[in-house]
Amino acid sequence: MTDFQTRMAGMLDEYLRDLEILVNTDCGTHNKAGVDAVARYVRGRMLAFGAEVIDLPQDKFGDMLYARWRGRGRARVVMLGHLDTVYSDGTAAQVPFHRLGARLKGPGVNDMKAGVLSGLYAARAIVHSGFDQFAEIGLFCNSEEEVGSPVSRTLYPQFVQGADAALVLEPARENGAIVSARKGVGHYTITVYGKSAHAGVEPEKGASATLALAHHIIAFHALNGFRPGLTVNVGVVRGGTRPNVVAETATAEIDVRIVRAADAEPLEQAMREMLARAVVPGTRAELSGGISNPPMEKTEATARLVELAKRAARELGFEIEDVATGGGSDGNYTSALGVPTLDGLGPVGGRGHNALEEYVEANSIVPRTALLAKLIIALAQSRA
Repeated sequence: MTDFQTRMAGMLDEYLRDLEILVNTDCGTHNKAGVDAVARYVRGRMLAFGAEVIDLPQDKFGDMLYARWRGRGRARVVMLGHLDTVYSDGTAAQVPFHRLGARLKGPGVNDMKAGVLSGLYAARAIVHSGFDQFAEIGLFCNSEEEVGSPVSRTLYPQFVQGADAALVLEPARENGAIVSARKGVGHYTITVYGKSAHAGVEPEKGASATLALAHHIIAFHALNGFRPGLTVNVGVVRGGTRPNVVAETATAEIDVRIVRAADAEPLEQAMREMLARAVVPGTRAELSGGISNPPMEKTEATARLVELAKRAARELGFEIEDVATGGGSDGNYTSALGVPTLDGLGPVGGRGHNALEEYVEANSIVPRTALLAKLIIALAQSRA
């Protein structure tokens, strides 16, 4: 087997130059020009590394890319990364790429410019090693992951459906763990309708929407643990017009996280039953929204991917564990397509979405990129 650690170590300086350029480019999701600049740079590296590139131009968001390397085998493995960050324009100038001890820092260094580059360099290392017993190694780079991938999620069936595995390049956890399961994410809104009245003169003629909403909020928070791992959080509340007016309307925005797709229907049924109760006479409540990001469940196929990754890590001289997390990623969408999905395969890092604190462990880049390459080869050999 090719010594991918040695091969990757020889490319590390080049990788770091690429990383500095990407980190020092403002590319918040809604900065199309900035995301397009990152896409152009990444596209150039894809071509330089021998890939065919499919351009996916966008009007509202930054342009997207799909790179593919073709081989002579049977397995098709698709990596997923995103080019956008959460940061506003000017952040790169305020907190440019720099090294602080053993850590590389800067906006987006961890989430997920290092991951995108690790995907690129892993594919490059495999191709340069002469190994070609795969049908296709793909790398999909989207441009709007930080706002839920509204466009790219509709493109994934075209590029990912039927693949042997989807490998998501989000960072490894701070303790080095990879991610084998992610909760699904739902966004719901309660809207309560009441009747306005003068709060001082004739409050009895009104029906307070805010009072009713308060009862519903307490009831909804009691749904935490309704199913194992399920969480409900009422995060935004609005209601009424003036202190001396009985509130005619009130709303609450709710975040829901579920472990299993099967949990969604009974949860929604429980929420609707709660809202049907006459907690305040003269009011009525409605529920809107739904599960926007399906859960990435740990299936038997995922467990096999985990074992391949753990074996590859041991061959490289270190151990890894797999964990479940409450946050979503594009792996939720590929998993929902029935594609075995493993996440957290970028370098080790943390403090994402915090420009001053975000970091990547510099000494994790070589072993984690080598791990990614060996995992892809293991997948290809399993289909040989």
